[in-house]
Amino acid sequence: MEQILAPVVFNRHLTGDYWLIELEAPTIASTLKPGQFVNFRIENSMAPYLRRPFSVYRVSQDRRRLQVAYKIVGEGTRLMKETMPTGGLSDIIGPLGHGFTLPEGAKRIAVVGRGIGIAALPTLVEHAANKGVEVHGYLSARTRDNLVAEDIFQEYDFPVHTHSDQESPNSLVTDPLKAVSKNTQFDALYVCGSNRLAKVVHDIANSQNIPAEIAMEQHMACGFGDCHGCVINVKIDNEGTEDTAWREVCHYGPVFNTWEVLHA
Repeated sequence: MEQILAPVVFNRHLTGDYWLIELEAPTIASTLKPGQFVNFRIENSMAPYLRRPFSVYRVSQDRRRLQVAYKIVGEGTRLMKETMPTGGLSDIIGPLGHGFTLPEGAKRIAVVGRGIGIAALPTLVEHAANKGVEVHGYLSARTRDNLVAEDIFQEYDFPVHTHSDQESPNSLVTDPLKAVSKNTQFDALYVCGSNRLAKVVHDIANSQNIPAEIAMEQHMACGFGDCHGCVINVKIDNEGTEDTAWREVCHYGPVFNTWEVLHA
C-alpha cells in the first residue's frame, strides 16, 4: 500500500453518466490484484472531506498505468471530473483490499455486473484471459448508454450478454446465465452491483458445486481497516453453523465469498 501523487494521463467521458481517468502509478499498478481498489483524495473542497474508494477498471500491459471508471452522482465525483485534468496530479492510496481469487486449473468462469459494479470486473477478465481461462460476461444497467466494459470482452472474443432495464424491464441479466448453466459447467462465478443478482449467482454456484465471489460496495473512509466505518455482518464458516462476525469491507473485502454475505 502506497500513497502517491499520480500524474493524470487523461480524464475523459466514457459513456452515459460515466467518466474514465487514467493515472501513471507504476508502484500501485505493478502489484495490484484483480478486484482491489484505490482511495482518492478530492482536492479544493471540504465538502467531500473523506477519501473516495474506486475499483480499478484496467491496468496497462506494462503495469505502469491504471484506469478508474466512475459515475457522476454527487459533489465528490463532480470534483473528480473538474479538479483532475489531463496533466494534473491525483492523490491516491493503493492497492487496497482483498481481491478476486481464480481457482487453480480453472478453464471457464462467468462474471455478472450491474451499473458501476461492472467496473470491478475487467481486471479479473484480463487476468483470467492471461491465464487461458474463458470468461462469459453478463452486464446490466438501467439504460443502454450506461453499459460499460462490453468492448473488453469483445477484445478477447469472450461471449458477453448485455441487458438494460430500458429495453427489457421484465427480465434479469442472469436469465441467460441460468439457461447456459444448465448445459455448461463453470469453475467459478463472480458478481458485483446488485444483491438480487448476487442471490441468483449464489444459487447457480451451489447447483454446480463451485465457488462464487462478490465484490461488495460500501461507503468507506480510511480504506485499510483503521476507522471501522465500513463493517458488515458476515457468516464465518460454510459448514452449517449460523455464527457471524463484523468485518471491515475495505480490509477483509471488498471481495467475499457469496456464502459469507448472503446469510440473512
